[in-house]
Amino acid sequence: MARIRIEPELPSAVEFDAVSLSMPRSKRRGGQGTRHRIRRLAGESSRQQVPVFADVSTTILPGESVAILGGPKSGREEFLRLAAGTLVPDSGKVHRQGRVVPILDDSRCLTAAYTTRQNIYLTAGLLGMTPGETAQRLEWIVEMAQAGKWLDSYLRGAPRNMRQRLVWTVSMATGARIFAIEKSLVIGHGEFMERCWSHVEGLRASGATFLVTSDEREVLERFCDRALVLKGGRILADTSVEEGLGLVRPPRRTEPMEQPEDHDDN
Repeated sequence: MARIRIEPELPSAVEFDAVSLSMPRSKRRGGQGTRHRIRRLAGESSRQQVPVFADVSTTILPGESVAILGGPKSGREEFLRLAAGTLVPDSGKVHRQGRVVPILDDSRCLTAAYTTRQNIYLTAGLLGMTPGETAQRLEWIVEMAQAGKWLDSYLRGAPRNMRQRLVWTVSMATGARIFAIEKSLVIGHGEFMERCWSHVEGLRASGATFLVTSDEREVLERFCDRALVLKGGRILADTSVEEGLGLVRPPRRTEPMEQPEDHDDN
């Protein structure tokens, strides 16, 4: 993980200051002739630097819940990673008032050959918690994730959704006040989802800051009070969630049906 710069006296929670970023992208080789066809069949590809952001500046205030919106390849995930410090800009700076905890499909870090308890400590360590802090919060993590039955069993024997539950619950147990969340603001179904909603809404009421991407319109409308729309390497709009969603996914227009003309038979 990249070294994260924290500025406790910063009036904003997260601030992007003229941030530019390019990322490597693989491109399948083109060209004609036998030589190029063999290279393509072999799966060869070239890598090039593709601009993601160009001179982006914005401020997220403490206590805000901000939806990060955009179409495919708009840079939503990169924006969250820059905010959390797991990605470093090519130029410009990202300032943070405190630790930003990323929830970006971290379930890939879990290991089926470890027990659930070992995976909890592994995930907590990656998110910056000490073993002592993890031990203090272990009971809450186990209870919230409903993992007690599998705590000292190998993770491969736990339900499929246990990985997601563990990552989400450990992330919430870090004590952080700023979260960068991709797609999983709340997880699960039924009672467990309601418990997740209760927890994140309680954090928001206490002044925690959230940056959220999600393809679930209802989640963003319920939780977020501001939207940043990304397009073409820049912030297209800083607006309300409703207007931001309209810019990304405009509502379909329903054409009125043609009414049959009245004919006078007389």
